[in-house]
Amino acid sequence: MQDFATLAVELEEAGVSHEMISYSGAPHAFTVFGSPRYREDADMKSWRRFGEVLEEVTQ
Repeated sequence: MQDFATLAVELEEAGVSHEMISYSGAPHAFTVFGSPRYREDADMKSWRRFGEVLEEVTQ
């Protein structure tokens, strides 16, 4: 999480518009279906948000 926080600070300082979401209990690579790290709930939420972002930026 330290890298996550550091990146957030760096993006803010650089004036980069961004959104960062951490899904509780979801490790890195949580979207890799069939992997022991796969977390269905976080995967579904992340894809839903990705679709929303695409809609926002293409309107």
